Amino acid sequence: MSPPNPTKGANKKRPADAAAAPPAPAPAPPPPARAPAPEPAPAPAAPAEAPVEPEPAIPAPVVRKVVPGSVPPPERKAPPPPPIRPRKAPEPEPPAPPPIGAKIAVVGIPASGKTTYFRYLSGHFGLNLPLVYVPSRSGSVIPLFGDIGNEVVMEETTYESDPNNPAAAMDTTTRLYVNRPMEDPTRLFVELAQGQEEQGILTKYPLPTKYNQFVEMKLNFRYGVAGNLAQAKPMVLRTVDEAGGIISDYFTYDRLWINAPTEEVPIEKCRVIPRFDTWKPDRQELWRRGLTLMGRFTVDADGIILLLTPQLGSLRDSAQQVNLARGVFRYARQRGIPVVIAISKADLLKEFYLEVEQVLTNRGYLSGFDSNRFLTERDGSGLGSILAAQEGRGFSTKEDAYLVASAISTGEGRPLLYGDTADVDLNNGATAGVPVMVNTTLPLARICERVLTERGDLS
Repeated sequence: MSPPNPTKGANKKRPADAAAAPPAPAPAPPPPARAPAPEPAPAPAAPAEAPVEPEPAIPAPVVRKVVPGSVPPPERKAPPPPPIRPRKAPEPEPPAPPPIGAKIAVVGIPASGKTTYFRYLSGHFGLNLPLVYVPSRSGSVIPLFGDIGNEVVMEETTYESDPNNPAAAMDTTTRLYVNRPMEDPTRLFVELAQGQEEQGILTKYPLPTKYNQFVEMKLNFRYGVAGNLAQAKPMVLRTVDEAGGIISDYFTYDRLWINAPTEEVPIEKCRVIPRFDTWKPDRQELWRRGLTLMGRFTVDADGIILLLTPQLGSLRDSAQQVNLARGVFRYARQRGIPVVIAISKADLLKEFYLEVEQVLTNRGYLSGFDSNRFLTERDGSGLGSILAAQEGRGFSTKEDAYLVASAISTGEGRPLLYGDTADVDLNNGATAGVPVMVNTTLPLARICERVLTERGDLS
């Protein structure tokens, strides 16, 4: 029999307790249902703030335990912050060079005086060498000046090939004629000094006499206008000096070459030159490059100065000069550019030389030499036929032809010097003075005037 459970029946109410308990209250009715509250309108989005860069965290101090009797290590100090360097202002761009007023090409057969003409012009612009005018000029100023803003008066670049190694690159050397010493020690320059001892630099270097070389010459100068000389326009005078006749070949076959300053003359077109296939490969490449260079500055030229030489040594040279003149005038008419003739080495003409001699020995003498009559009526040593053929075809012998002597020779290659006094010994090569130049700037000033007048730049 299981033991009685003391909890059994403990939860049952007795009848007395049930009667004493009050009745349970009725359940309260449920509250009336409420309408759901409207949802609040979303607040406008706050403008996006720029991200804030977090401040650099400060490193917590390092606590080192010190063992009694030991030496504590030295504390490492934080490196100082780098100094704040001010921002370097950007360097101003160099001013653009002024636009070139005109580009003039000088052409002539070999030994026509191109190198002498250029070097003595550089001496005039760099050294202010004096000029003699025949016929005499009075009161009028030739508005030609050296380009002081350009330290290089003239630039000569020699191109030479190696006959023993046709595949080798062409050797190129640039020589500069400057007003002041250049800072770059690697440049080959010739300073146009004022001392009389340095006058020889104008003819110091040999002319190109080999078939494997030619020289490009570029002269910088300025041309002004009467009454406004401060705004003289920068000009460039260029030529190719060679020994074998690149210029003659160019104008003899001018229709075959190039029509833009960026084109190259192909080797196939050069085969029109007689016996071109019999040349060595190095000379063929040199000729092709010379024709390319000649074409690039000629096709871009605004005017041409044609150098003619009297009393040539052979009929071949005379025929070459006549053919060159025809080609130049034909080319100028096609391009619509002016031509001015400079008859170089005019001191070879006896009448002209005697007139120059009289001007130098008698400072008060005013020359009335008539160049036009001398060239047309006295034939000017064979030049009259060339001038007569072009008269009235955009060319005037009276205004566009000049007798020029860049360096008058007293014989045996000695130049005639212009002394400081009227007592000039014309037969003494050691006479103190400077080289004599006659009418050198006249054709240059005339071609600049014609170019700027046809452009409308001159009033």
